[in-house]
Amino acid sequence: MNERLVTIPLPAVYPGSGAALATYAYITTCVDMTIIHISAAPDVDDTGLTLAIEDDAASCITAFACDDADVPGEFSSTAVGGTSDPVFVAAGSVLSFIAANAANATQIVGTITALVGEVFA
Repeated sequence: MNERLVTIPLPAVYPGSGAALATYAYITTCVDMTIIHISAAPDVDDTGLTLAIEDDAASCITAFACDDADVPGEFSSTAVGGTSDPVFVAAGSVLSFIAANAANATQIVGTITALVGEVFA
């Protein structure tokens, strides 16, 4: 096997406050990868804030809580002891990051951990 573990930083800044972050960032993948973990938190506590990811406009990671500035929300696959299936993303896919229910947060930061070269799907 020739897999590599990669971590992709996930900064995202929304220019205004008091409004939903909505779709705030896009990443185009250059290689096949399998997402095994995501950790993300807002700049301030924001009750009800969630984060979801779409692959070429199709849901691939359903919304998870991302509302506590001190405790990052997480998507954890079975590959790292979580309960969700790892998510395969083909090279050339456009990943979009959707934050919903933001009232106070203007920024979300975190990381995506993925395997490149190993396919679980």
